[in-house]
Amino acid sequence: MHKYNKFFIFENLDTVRKISLGKFWGVDIVITSLVWLGPFLFFALHFVVNFLNLGLSLEQRLSQSLYFTIAVEITTVIHALGHIISGKIVKSPMDELLITALRDVNRYHGDQSQIKNTTHLGRALGGPVINIIVGVICIFLASSIPAGFWSNLNASMISVNLFFGLGGFLPIPSVDGVVIWREIKNLISKK
Repeated sequence: MHKYNKFFIFENLDTVRKISLGKFWGVDIVITSLVWLGPFLFFALHFVVNFLNLGLSLEQRLSQSLYFTIAVEITTVIHALGHIISGKIVKSPMDELLITALRDVNRYHGDQSQIKNTTHLGRALGGPVINIIVGVICIFLASSIPAGFWSNLNASMISVNLFFGLGGFLPIPSVDGVVIWREIKNLISKK
């Protein structure tokens, strides 16, 4: 066990090899050498949890786990893009997006204690808000997508984006909600 496990990070960020992929919109994009494990871990997680649904065949379990895994990978990119956009809007983007096997880490260099409350709040809101927007868009698109691969993927996109978006508001350590609620509290107490 290492100190990052409590943040749902599989790798030990102090020792794992990091690989730079370059920059996107001024943000360094870095992956860990174990990032490739992510899809397999999410597939296995969904497959195991799906055993609670006793009415599914093996084929249904496998296909649902595949759709879930694809949706998680797409949703993770959308979430990171939301943070990059909101960071640009408040003129204080992250310095580095570190992509690990299970989740992304927004990294800011320098003294963050001097950053305004509204800036912290704006940066934190980007990921969850964009996930909620994408989830709602997918809900509206659902009735127009014929049955098959795309409708199944859309159904997973709805649930995963809403989970990321609404879950992002929970005040759990290392989740956006900790920053969101801390900064809202700080803004209210200043009035």
